Amino acid sequence: MNITCTQENLKESLDHALRIVKQNSTLPILNNFLLSTDKGRLKISSTDLEIGFTSWISSKVLKDGSITIPAQLLSQFIGNLPKKNINLEVKDQKLHIVCDNIKASISGLNSDDFPIIPKVKDTFNLVVNSKVLKESLSDVVNSAALSSARPEISSVYLRVEPDCIKFISTDGFRLAHKTLLLSSEYLKDKIRVDFSKSQNIIIPLRTVGEVLRILGDKNTEIQINVDQNQILFNFGEIHLISRLIEGNYPDYEAIIPKSSETRCFVSKNGLEEAVRLSGCFSSRLNDIILKTISAQSCLEVFSNNNEIGNHKTNIDSEIKGEDVSITFNWRYFLDGLKNIRGDEIILEFNGDQKPAVVKPARGIDFFYILMPIKNV
Repeated sequence: MNITCTQENLKESLDHALRIVKQNSTLPILNNFLLSTDKGRLKISSTDLEIGFTSWISSKVLKDGSITIPAQLLSQFIGNLPKKNINLEVKDQKLHIVCDNIKASISGLNSDDFPIIPKVKDTFNLVVNSKVLKESLSDVVNSAALSSARPEISSVYLRVEPDCIKFISTDGFRLAHKTLLLSSEYLKDKIRVDFSKSQNIIIPLRTVGEVLRILGDKNTEIQINVDQNQILFNFGEIHLISRLIEGNYPDYEAIIPKSSETRCFVSKNGLEEAVRLSGCFSSRLNDIILKTISAQSCLEVFSNNNEIGNHKTNIDSEIKGEDVSITFNWRYFLDGLKNIRGDEIILEFNGDQKPAVVKPARGIDFFYILMPIKNV
């Protein structure tokens, strides 16, 4: 192999590919990148057998070939080179690197031993604008469980129906729910779906995180292909393939309140500010108290720490129904607020022991359910 490419393009691809690599003592080849030529371009691949990454870089190919190279070393070295053209040449199972007056050689392993990154059989296809996909995943990803003890909730669940696509996540204490209505005027040119029946897709949380990083600020079409066991995100010159989580997602609809005893209409910015301030005085439980005071048309946000002091903010609110005093984890509560767009939100309560709903006053595309902290 003998190719020339730019340092900037090579560095960007290696940075993305490196995130997939996990140190593996059982299969040392997984600690490597696979570098190969493919139709006049440099192809970079990495995998941990759960996620596979492939990118193509515009290059001047003088000779076809391939090699696997230690990922951490190559990424670190290329990242420190000047922003100039780089020549990569394989001789005697070594990668020789030349950039300006800098030369190096790195010993590699035979490319034939690198695992084959599987292909998706295209049983379901979805094309979505990158900004729409990023917003939808970002709105729910923080509510997924971080622990892998229950893989089905350490994930983002996609429910694709004839008229909408739902993005759902939960960790057992809260639930985020985003809906994209396919009939929406805003979305009509931003989503195309090819399917014959409803689809249930459970995407591992780590995969979602990598998708969000690759999306960045892109404004383009992303093609998603799904079969029974795998999902492929096609970003054009980057492909990310991942195993899907098997099994059934929890019956999340069972915990969505069908009605409410108390509704509170309040400024999102005012409430977000009050919650942040209360967080400064919360105890190790991260607890804050929300109390509706209908006689004064206000919502009180209160926190107390016996060691340092307390805080209280009253926010003008329109309150309908019975007054309630309820305790939440302020960090979890803030996560829900941050993902709501619009100036006014609605809080819906059913007493102080049942889940509360946070949602925008206008629009039906997002809601957030949060369990209260009991017996504080």
